[in-house]
Amino acid sequence: MIEAMSERTAVTRLMYRTAPEVVAEYIRDAIYRNELRPGQQLQQEELALKFGISRIPVRDALRQLQGEGLVDLYPNRGAFVSNPGVEELREVFGLRILLETYAVRLAVPNFSKAELELCASLLAQLESIANRADWSRIDQAFHAALYAPCRQTRTLNLIDNLRGSVNRFYYLYLSPESYGPDSLREQRQILKACQKRNADAAVVALEKHLRGALKEVESVSLAAESRLK
Repeated sequence: MIEAMSERTAVTRLMYRTAPEVVAEYIRDAIYRNELRPGQQLQQEELALKFGISRIPVRDALRQLQGEGLVDLYPNRGAFVSNPGVEELREVFGLRILLETYAVRLAVPNFSKAELELCASLLAQLESIANRADWSRIDQAFHAALYAPCRQTRTLNLIDNLRGSVNRFYYLYLSPESYGPDSLREQRQILKACQKRNADAAVVALEKHLRGALKEVESVSLAAESRLK
């Protein structure tokens, strides 16, 4: 059962955004908070009733989340919260390394002073955050700010979707205390290279950072799989 949001609150949200956007945000947040578990079925009729809408925008929201890697859709079976295995995570991170190093290489010569200051400000925020949810959110904002100067809209959208498919692991399992210190050190190296306009150094530092993240995510995924057996 999906009970995290009252029907009144759900309907109120629809006044300001499209129905598929609101439903997708609601499901996405519930997945990140672990209120919807891997493998759990999503009842379209229940969601439609909660938001006071037809099933069509609910299906649109589920397709959007499928594109983000958060939901699996099966003909004649319905929608389920995805449960990526280690091999899938390795594939996702392989794609992330390709796209994100490409993006940062293009971004380095385009950085304005204001864009570099934004990156530095976000990194400074990360250094003082102990809350897991806020840390994940600011970490994502930092990476988005790093890549934005590449000015490649499709590339940025692909990066965002790939990041979304593994965000739950950052949110649920990787705490600032355990993963944060190494991550911050690597991110400082990335930003320093960008500030020096050294694209090669930025690419090397970013790839090291992403491979370290993959190692952490692999370990928590394997542990989660062992608990489910």
